[in-house]
Amino acid sequence: MSDDSNEAIWRQLWEYYQTPAASSLSRALWQLIAEYATVEGANQDMAKLVSEFLDREVRYHHRLGKLRSSEALTSDDLKSLVSKRNTALQYMIEQAQVATVQTDTGEIARQLLLAECYQQIQQPDKVVAHLEKALADGAEDPLVYFALGYNRFRLALESFGPVAEVAFGRTDTDLLAFQMACLQAVSAFENALTGQDSDSEVYKWIGRVLETAGFEEAATQAFDNADDLSYSDSIDDEPDVIQPGPEGKESASTWAVEMGPITPEEIEEFGRLLAAGKHDIYELKLEREDDEWN
Repeated sequence: MSDDSNEAIWRQLWEYYQTPAASSLSRALWQLIAEYATVEGANQDMAKLVSEFLDREVRYHHRLGKLRSSEALTSDDLKSLVSKRNTALQYMIEQAQVATVQTDTGEIARQLLLAECYQQIQQPDKVVAHLEKALADGAEDPLVYFALGYNRFRLALESFGPVAEVAFGRTDTDLLAFQMACLQAVSAFENALTGQDSDSEVYKWIGRVLETAGFEEAATQAFDNADDLSYSDSIDDEPDVIQPGPEGKESASTWAVEMGPITPEEIEEFGRLLAAGKHDIYELKLEREDDEWN
């Protein structure tokens, strides 16, 4: 891909960043897509698609901004714009699916592009599928794991509904399936932990998911980890000063990273423990650690 084409993509990305309607997650994903599309040896077809999609997104958000500032705005105007955008997204999906890709980075760019398209048209099941494919192809990036956790959680809510609805006719099997789906989201979020103070936001999402699934103690643990990191981040680093943290423990992020993310085997085992009435996700992981030492 030429240097001029690279510059065009980054210029379009900068313009996309200036659109207030674009979500922070989409902005971050687009930067990652651009990185994969502009690396040396990247596929020309995929780079062209990325450039075209960014151009379409910028124009869409500009039109949306003008409509919202118009005194003559009607709901039909918004529906028409959204409908046209969804048609354009479907076109981009079709083009991405048939594009010639000859490199691993090009395939990752394709999967992330498809995930972003489906995220915009609110199809979290397909977002999850393409994010998982991107990871399988080598996109080992915390952002991809974070996006996967977020969309797995969305998919769990759409598929099963909040745990509170169990009281209105859902069966125990429904509740168990919902909790297992939430644990899949937690597993992805845990892979997004980097050992840095920025993990605070990840822990907040882990806490939200666990709380929604009904795991109050585990949710409290995650929120406490987030608070510890936020507090640590608010203190200027000075030599020979010990930053406060949980008594008798290492910092929350280091502890979580050393424990590692929840594995598929642990999720399966946790399902059996749920049926037996044990609900603490961290207790499960600590039991696993004890078993390995014994």
